[in-house]
Amino acid sequence: MLEPRVLQPVAGLERFLHMRVSTSIAAVAVTAALAMSLAACAPRAGDDVRDTRDPDAVGTVTSVQDATDTVAVTFAPDPGYEYFDGTTFVFGVGGDLESADGEALGAADVAVGDRLEVWVEACAESFPVQCADPVGRLLP
Repeated sequence: MLEPRVLQPVAGLERFLHMRVSTSIAAVAVTAALAMSLAACAPRAGDDVRDTRDPDAVGTVTSVQDATDTVAVTFAPDPGYEYFDGTTFVFGVGGDLESADGEALGAADVAVGDRLEVWVEACAESFPVQCADPVGRLLP
């Protein structure tokens, strides 16, 4: 009669497999983080975001500040966009802020009480949130 044998693990195989899986997971995590950071820093190209997706914020202008090359607009968000409460969006002149017809606007074209849609790429988590490089459109 044959006696049952107990198989012994191959020396180091378990450790090798654990290291290989850990290295693969780390490589995937680093690749994903790098891809997200590059996508957030990439300049807008091709299609205008205002034509490709819904706005990130919609609200009413509460103040307008004019500077040489920017227009700073503070607004009160509509219900559902409270994340942006008190945010001041700083738009570059030359197209970052446009009319409903697509014309570039400056500070003289925006008034308290105007309705505004805003698109952002990334915002700093603070109160109020701070969003770099927004683009906006006044509603008719």
